[in-house]
Amino acid sequence: MEIKIDRGTLNGGGELPDFYEEDTLVLLPRDPRWVFAYWEISPDTLNRLKYQWGNETFNHAKPTLMVRRHRWDQEGEIAESTPLAITSEARNWYLEVSHPDHYYHLELGWVLGHGEFYTLMKSNTVRTPREQVSSLVDENWTLPEWKFRKLFRRISLFQVSSPELVRRRNFR
Repeated sequence: MEIKIDRGTLNGGGELPDFYEEDTLVLLPRDPRWVFAYWEISPDTLNRLKYQWGNETFNHAKPTLMVRRHRWDQEGEIAESTPLAITSEARNWYLEVSHPDHYYHLELGWVLGHGEFYTLMKSNTVRTPREQVSSLVDENWTLPEWKFRKLFRRISLFQVSSPELVRRRNFR
């Protein structure tokens, strides 16, 4: 469905719609151990599923997010799948993931009465950041030796952290 809006309307202080009536599932990394997902299932898709499955099967099916962790060295090869039961009213979810520095994607669907997972849509694939500082050193961004010694001396003398050094410098 295409929505056409002129610039005057766009900049006129109007509000964004609650729904776009498009099937969407988006995954975003938040930090090394958390990702955020948001989605929308169009009314047409829900009606189609109710028609295909029948109301009783649809009403007893459990909405589920399937978290798929990829192997560290091979994006696309699934190492682990974890189902997460969600409510049918939910439109977004924060998910704690088990491994930093890994690729993940989600599948949104339902677990049917006999235990089978029906995938409705898949998200994009994201990689969570690492939990530690990089071991790579870029010479273009290192401090000259004299600046490093000066900074280290200040920290050693005052036994303070960087934010405290900034505060002390501003009050002198």
